[in-house]
Amino acid sequence: MAAHHITSFEYFIDHGLQKAIDSESVIEPVIKPLGSDDFKIKLGKITIGRPDILEADGISRQVTPMEARIRDLTYDAPMMLTVSYFSNNEKIAEEEVNIGRIPIVVKSKYCNLYGLNETELRNLKEDPNDPGGYFIISGTERIIITTEDLAPNNILINKDNQEGFIYSCKIFADSDTIKVPHSIQLSSSNLLYITFGKVKRAPLVVMIKALGLDHDDTLIKKIAGGNEDVENTISMNLTAFDVETEKDALEYIGRSLHSVHPKDTAEANIDSVLLPFLGRDKDSRKIKSEYLVYVTSLLLKNALAGTEVDKDHYSNKRLHSEYYNMDMLFRSVFRQVINDAKYNFERGIKRDKVPSPKYIFTSDQLTARIKSALATGQWVGGRVGITQHLDRRSFPSTISHLRKVESLLTSNRENFRARDLHGTNFGRFCAVETPEGPKIGLTKNLAVLATISEEGIDYKEVLEKIKKYGVKPI
Repeated sequence: MAAHHITSFEYFIDHGLQKAIDSESVIEPVIKPLGSDDFKIKLGKITIGRPDILEADGISRQVTPMEARIRDLTYDAPMMLTVSYFSNNEKIAEEEVNIGRIPIVVKSKYCNLYGLNETELRNLKEDPNDPGGYFIISGTERIIITTEDLAPNNILINKDNQEGFIYSCKIFADSDTIKVPHSIQLSSSNLLYITFGKVKRAPLVVMIKALGLDHDDTLIKKIAGGNEDVENTISMNLTAFDVETEKDALEYIGRSLHSVHPKDTAEANIDSVLLPFLGRDKDSRKIKSEYLVYVTSLLLKNALAGTEVDKDHYSNKRLHSEYYNMDMLFRSVFRQVINDAKYNFERGIKRDKVPSPKYIFTSDQLTARIKSALATGQWVGGRVGITQHLDRRSFPSTISHLRKVESLLTSNRENFRARDLHGTNFGRFCAVETPEGPKIGLTKNLAVLATISEEGIDYKEVLEKIKKYGVKPI
């Protein structure tokens, strides 16, 4: 009943934590120790202990969820991180540091109840039928509400309501470290524009040329694929935005950003912010150009046919549980921990001594901020209501609460189509259970037998399989 909460949390601990650490794995202090030209602090493997408690007499022991409830404790476990000092590419120190504590989901494999039989659970005063899937924060049971959102890195083509535009394509680009919404718009005069990050309504054909595809005939052929109407539209865009070479295109985009060094600024934005899920370096420009060609062709063909992508179809949506929310929270808090560690190290150097890793990492901040977010539901990015107090009025109400799904759409807007019972909800959501009032249709409940697929798809394995079916790499 709560399997999706448990497996999602376990995936976050098994993989998400280490990925977050690896994304910030090297700290380069500005102030370096004497005699060291190149000094780096490298972060290694993170390990999670078992939920425990440090008693007043200084003895540490494992704690059960029932004890945490009765004594108003937080059911959490210590996080240990390997920290190494490298001076001139030579390791000079390494320590395992306690960077804080992380709350543990009850009945997950990191819980002290994991693997116990019914008799053992009863002896510990635990309910053998309790589904788990929740945290215990200061004695209170809290759950992360599963949220519904549009699928990232997906192409959504719809009629555009903005004045002067008739069709648009939206891509919510998402890589591990950056999320950037992209919009490609077709104006009423058949001109194409792209918007992402700081780049606002840049001509799409100029952007494709900036990525290296700067031969007009090739560009028309790739996008149109023999469709005369599409060919005319692209030719019109090439005439309206007369840019010949890749260098000229980069200069054009850089000038639109009001940069002193337009070419460098354009390259920085294109490489790091444009379609980051395809790569964030110069080598990814070719695949980005091919992707934009494909999206442009799709947008123009939909516009000519007058068709749209049904964004309420459930293939275009994703459900986010513990992994997505905890990963977002941990990355945000850990960046601040990294900044503090850097500051503490440099402060120690100013006093003519190299501080130990245990000195520069303080565990209080990470523990307090994660605990506070789970206790209040106030998340990074200004989101609220991410966690709720677990409903314990009856066993069915507990199960219902654990299987609740909330849309990220605001309830004070109509959003009629999003509230409707879509055909693809069949077998996935209860057709009846939804609150009346502003949240009707936006708050749903998973069907009793519905399951959520687990995170952790091996993309390399998928790529190898599709290559065997004849798909050729770009």
